[in-house]
Amino acid sequence: MKVKLAFLVQNEALQKLVEEPMDALTSFRIGKTVSSVQSELETFEKTRQSMLEKYGTKMENGDGLEIKPESKNWKEFVTEYEELVNEEVEIDAKKVKISALKQVKMSPKDLLSLGWLIEE
Repeated sequence: MKVKLAFLVQNEALQKLVEEPMDALTSFRIGKTVSSVQSELETFEKTRQSMLEKYGTKMENGDGLEIKPESKNWKEFVTEYEELVNEEVEIDAKKVKISALKQVKMSPKDLLSLGWLIEE
């Protein structure tokens, strides 16, 4: 399944879904999806870190790198970051029927953010 990185990066709902009890088949599918997503997120984080090394500066406390809107490289960073999160990636995921999640307690907001994974 192809999805944009933005759906994975900003998706806390998938992590919440993993915590919920569900039948074995659905649990297996969600587990495989999470494993595939984790792999993509690791690659994303390495890329984001290299962007911070390229465009950012050391934090005042020395604990890492940062980039702020007032930084001279801010526009370049934002442009490159937007390209990155709009990249489509292939993940190993099978859609899950909403009926298989009937025991799961989630907010409408979380369910909407999982729309790429859920079918009726």
